[in-house]
Amino acid sequence: MSTRPMRKALRGGGRAGRRPRRVKPSYVVSQVPHRQQRYDTVGDWIPGDPVRIRVSRMKDERYVFLVALHEMIEYELCRMHGVTDREVVEFDVNFEKERRSRLHAIDAEAGDDPRAPYRDEHGFATMIERMVAQKMGVSWTAYENAVLSLNPGRRVTVRPMVRNEAASPAILD
Repeated sequence: MSTRPMRKALRGGGRAGRRPRRVKPSYVVSQVPHRQQRYDTVGDWIPGDPVRIRVSRMKDERYVFLVALHEMIEYELCRMHGVTDREVVEFDVNFEKERRSRLHAIDAEAGDDPRAPYRDEHGFATMIERMVAQKMGVSWTAYENAVLSLNPGRRVTVRPMVRNEAASPAILD
């Protein structure tokens, strides 16, 4: 079996002097101050072209990466299973209201609640996130503490996103 087609593919199709086609990114990941999230969440996916993943700023870049990874996985699975942004945001905002009424522990995850419309998707994303954290040498306890230190449970209003807002530095392209 010849490896010629494989080598051509690796070189960009085999046409000399031709630059590879630029592909528009499917995701744009940015870090934002926690207070600039749409609601009290550390990671948020916003459907569009491209999908925007917003992660609250944290000192450890590995934590930012892990949150972004979780959000990308959760978004894709929700999209595939027909779970909408509106359903997720409505559930999360209601969950945070319930937390303020002390119906949930401070460290409870909205996506783990049996009523969450994206519970399976969130659970799978968390499983992958935990495996990658372990491989990266991240203490899950330290990671959770960093997330909790961002002051969850304080805000429950949803602010609309402005498409032309100044972009924060991208983590992934």
